[in-house]
Amino acid sequence: MSKSFANSTAVALLCILASSATAQKRWDAPKIVTTYCSGCHGVDGNTRLPYFPKLAGLNAVYAEKKMTAFNEPSSPPVDELFWWALKVSGSKKGANVTRQERMNMEGVVHAENSGELKEAADWYAKQSPASGHSGNKALIAQGKVLFEKGIPEQKVLACATCHGPDAAGKGIAPRLAGQNAEYTEDQLDKFSRGDRRHAPEMTMVTRDLDAGQARAAAAYLQSR
Repeated sequence: MSKSFANSTAVALLCILASSATAQKRWDAPKIVTTYCSGCHGVDGNTRLPYFPKLAGLNAVYAEKKMTAFNEPSSPPVDELFWWALKVSGSKKGANVTRQERMNMEGVVHAENSGELKEAADWYAKQSPASGHSGNKALIAQGKVLFEKGIPEQKVLACATCHGPDAAGKGIAPRLAGQNAEYTEDQLDKFSRGDRRHAPEMTMVTRDLDAGQARAAAAYLQSR
């Protein structure tokens, strides 16, 4: 057997094994995940679409609560995990998705029962979050200070107080580490404008946060 043939065989074998592992992971996922959720969030919850939230490692109780909120017409249907502005134009700037995509999310929640929604939440909670992305070092450094210490003079509380020192989540407060910066920045903007009536504590924390500071916090969190 020639050396080149042996190398080619080894590479082919590795590809087959990798493909098999991926297929097995997809096979193990609940039907609701492979049929609906994976299109936007990925089977493993580490979506590469910057305007959708990453769900890998997210607190299952938190995720389930936010999904079922789509069935509550008496209050805003979503919060920092799922809030997407309705933009008929179809622009996806700043975490905004098309009206059809938002309708798809609402349709899934209305169509599936609570048991299936729990399966999806539990599945994503068990997935390993992808490593953070590097970015502008100065911006990340600014965001780190904001996350760890807040901005006392602006009465901005340190994010770590509720979300944990490593941004992995704390109690019902969601995981923020590694989250897409574009998505996070958009959510902070919505909180600061009071678009989250169901989460007045976040509006209070972010109401004095300016756009640059929000961008820095989002950059830091994405790097984690």
